[in-house]
Amino acid sequence: MGILIDLVEKQNELKKRNLSDVFKENSLFFYKKYQQSDQWVRFTPLREISFGGFYFFFYKDESNWMQYSPVFTVEFKKFENKIIILALNFNFIPLEYRARIFDPFITQNDIEKNRDLVVDYKGIYNKLLTIGYEYSLVEYNLSQMVSAFSIDNQLLPRFLISGFPSNKYDPEKLYKIWLEKLKTKKLRDKEIKKLKIHELYKSTQTKKEDLDLLKERKNRIFRNTERFG
Repeated sequence: MGILIDLVEKQNELKKRNLSDVFKENSLFFYKKYQQSDQWVRFTPLREISFGGFYFFFYKDESNWMQYSPVFTVEFKKFENKIIILALNFNFIPLEYRARIFDPFITQNDIEKNRDLVVDYKGIYNKLLTIGYEYSLVEYNLSQMVSAFSIDNQLLPRFLISGFPSNKYDPEKLYKIWLEKLKTKKLRDKEIKKLKIHELYKSTQTKKEDLDLLKERKNRIFRNTERFG
């Protein structure tokens, strides 16, 4: 058992308590912090968002899972007049898997000193690919960002077992999404690896052979960019 998995289990008393109850309790704990931030859950100006860190994003989007996003930031891309943040959205990942993703990349010093993790897009993507959750890496258009809160690494054991109070945690729904995505995992991986991120922001008029498995994602980005800026 790795350091982060161990901390999540111990601090949340997972052997004694119901996981759903822990999730609700932690979600309310962080919700209060978003109302009045402190040194542990800090309101962060958008220009100060760093990469390799844990954040909660309030974001303009048609989906609740995107509007209220607990994330790990991976990298950013800048082109034309857009700045796009690539981040792992925990809403797409079952609670039991979250700590496992980061255990290989985090140390005790990273937690105690609240350091950004040294891991790039490829490292996170490949880790997610092994468990079939690579689709949880999503794009955030900075112009649609409402606010961001940085999470101190010492609160990670609670943050990883949390969400937003109005977003019900539904493991069955997550499992169904995972099963459906698993069917096209290899083909989607092939398309993602040949894809340049700015192509997601082109007109919806694309060649049929392009982005076949990414159309839903592309169309969501395009609709929200048009609607929210």
